[in-house]
This record gives sequence, C-alpha cells and structure tokens, in this order.
Amino acid sequence: MLCFVVLFIPVRDPPAPFHFVAELYRSIVKFSDSTTGRLFEMPRKRILFLAEGSTMAHFVRPFVLADSLDTGQYDIFFYTPRGFSPYLRHKPFIAGELKTMGGEQFLANIGKGSPAFPADVIREYVKCDCELIRSIGPDLVIGDMRPSLQISARLEGVCCAVIINAYWSPYAKRRSIIPSIPLTRIVPPRFLGPLYRMTEPLAFAVHVGPTNRVRKEFGIPPLPPDLRLMYTEADHVLYPDVPEFVPTSNLPKNHHYVGICQWNPPVPEPDWWRRMRDDPKPKALIALGSSGALRALPAIVGALSRLSVSGVLATSGRGIPATAAGMYVGDLLPLTETAARCDIAVSHGGSTGVYPSLAAGTPVLGIPCNADQQLSAAILVESGAGLGVRVEEASEKRLMVAIERLLYEPQYRVAAKRWAAVFEGYDSGVLFRRFVYETLSKSPGPGAVPK
Repeated sequence: MLCFVVLFIPVRDPPAPFHFVAELYRSIVKFSDSTTGRLFEMPRKRILFLAEGSTMAHFVRPFVLADSLDTGQYDIFFYTPRGFSPYLRHKPFIAGELKTMGGEQFLANIGKGSPAFPADVIREYVKCDCELIRSIGPDLVIGDMRPSLQISARLEGVCCAVIINAYWSPYAKRRSIIPSIPLTRIVPPRFLGPLYRMTEPLAFAVHVGPTNRVRKEFGIPPLPPDLRLMYTEADHVLYPDVPEFVPTSNLPKNHHYVGICQWNPPVPEPDWWRRMRDDPKPKALIALGSSGALRALPAIVGALSRLSVSGVLATSGRGIPATAAGMYVGDLLPLTETAARCDIAVSHGGSTGVYPSLAAGTPVLGIPCNADQQLSAAILVESGAGLGVRVEEASEKRLMVAIERLLYEPQYRVAAKRWAAVFEGYDSGVLFRRFVYETLSKSPGPGAVPK
C-alpha cells in the first residue's frame, strides 16, 4: 500500500485582505490509497479567539490559552484590538484586528453603574462576529467578555465557549456586594449593603436588558434577568480559576476549570532589578492593572512610606503620579516572579491581580472598585491569604493597618503559600488542550470525507 502526504503550512505573517487570508490558511492534508484510488481531504480544525479590549485581563486569558495549543494540529485565528497586536508579532497565529468599544468607555460605564455594553454596541459586535465566522469557518469560537458571541454563534451555528471567572457562575456561592458607584462615594457602602441585596435582582435585570433587546431583534429568546446566566450563556464555559479557590456545586459537564492562566510578558529585566532584589527593606508589589482605581495610589504610596516599605510599581502603561517618585517602576512586570521578591502585593483585587501573587506565595491586599473586583476580593479574604479595603475607604490610615497585618501576622503568608501549592497542581495548557480535544472530537466535523 502506497500513500503520499502533501502539507500546506500556514505562513506566520498573513497579508490582507482577510478573505484572501482565510482561504490561504485553510490547511489541508491530502492522501491517496493506491488500492482504491480514492482521494480524501482531512481539514485541520480551526479555532477563532475573540479577545475583547475592555481590560488587559480579557486579552491575557485567551492569549495564554491560545498559546498553549499546537499549531501543527490547529489553525488558530486570534482577533483582538490593535493595541495588543505587539504581543502577537512572533506567534504562529493568524492575527487580525477586532473592532471594540474602548476600554475607557467600558470602565466609565461600569463606574456609574450602567450596563457595560449598550445595545447598539452589542448589535455592531454581532454583525462583526458573524462576518468573521463566515469568512473563517471555525470549528470553535472562544470569547472573553465578548457579549455578542452568545448571539452570533447561534446565528451561524458554530460551537462557542466563553471565558469568565467562576465567582460569576450560577453554580457558585452568591455574594451580593455593591460595586463602587457615585452613590458609594457619598454614603458609606456598609450602610447601602442591605438595600443593595434587596435590589440586586433589579440591577441584574437592567444589566441583562441590552443583551435581551439584541437577542429579540435576531429572533433569539430572551435570557432570565440574571447577570450570571448572561455571562455563562454558551455551549461551553471556561473558568480561569481552580475549584478549591472558587468552588462550585452541581456543575454541568460543559463547564470547565482551566487553571489561573498565568502569563509572563516578554519584557527585559528592568535596570533596577538587582538593586530592588538586594534592597534590605520590606517590599510591596503594586499592580493596579488596567482597571484598578489610580485614585488610591497616593494613599498606597503614603502608607508604604510611613511603614518604610519599598514599592515596586507595575504601571500597565498608565500614567505615573508624582507621588510614585523614588519607587521601582516598570510598565509590564512578570508579576509572579516580582511578587516572589516582595513581602506583600497590593492590587485591584481582581483575579488577574490576585492569582499571580498567590502563585508566588505572597499575601495580597485588594483594593476593589468594580463588581468583578469586589467579588474576587471577597474570595481573597475568605481564602485567608489576603485582605480587602474598598476603594472608597482606602485612606492612608486604613491601608497602613492592612499592610501591617499582612507583613507581620504570619497566617496570611502561610495561607498564600498553601494556595501556591494548589495553583501549581492545575496546568492551564494541559487542561485547555484536553478541553479542545474532547470538544472538537465530539463536534459534527466530517473528518475524512471521500471525494
């Protein structure tokens, strides 16, 4: 029996326009059986990632998962806003620009308690998604904070998965915490808590409203007025967490934990790294990310100064206030490695600020602002590996008290090291590759189709 194989391998830097690119990258393995003379085609599976530009986290998580796949097995299409394209430059992905609402607008919307994505934005997203899906013909589409995907994937009949933290799952413990909104700057949040718990169902209905309006326009039944159900509406749900840290119960088979999705940005070692490493004073990593409240930074710096703690600040490309002068400052830093050199970490309390530090065994002070950060910070406190101070209450005095406790009460570091060991047991690449293999093996793809 004689067989021959012809491989068409994708080029790393695709030209434009996209429709030509999509055809160019449809890699086909052909072989012939000399005893039958039949020709078979085995199309490689295509996976499309839609990484929303709302915050850095919504790029990093799908990027880490995509980067774990074998491009010898899959054609990977990665679409994200232009600002993230430098990180894709040397990756064997078929990359493209994803038109998105600006991250500033996203933060402004949630900062005033409005739905994150208005109906007109979701409507435009659906049109964009559908065009991409038709052009690429993916076997699987994966989105992170892409509110349109639940609609566009259904319209195009393609399997989809969403990335969302497990604390948003309807199968996780419900925590009703009022986010930072203009009212909480006037009335202390602790007084508003009971009222918010009573009115949260109404707030959830308001936030689900824009999605339901667009679903109705496309002839898709509305979702129940529950934000958790909206965030997890997909064929599959991927939790960038571990079940011990964010437990769920009675989880359906199409919900999957994929670990904490650690990312080390490809950046050179700062020129101050050795000096920081040899600094005898206690050190604190400050990483507010792209969505943390910068208004808390002066109080953070003041508290550290009064406690004689050296600050190591990761700016994430944001402006550096004058109060940060004299600190060890970098744009993007390898957070886990940096946290391992520090005694504590100070973050916005969201999972992408908490997990890298806990992975290094370093306790965390979370200063949460938006709803996602509030939920994550609450779980951090429950874990015993950190403390939380709401941004409205983040005075220099309160932060000093919290920082002193994390520095000198050993139970926080003990708990952080315990969680580091737990996190290490979950390899995001292995878990995601298993999910992809099992999902695409069950998909109604034709496999080898006789011609």
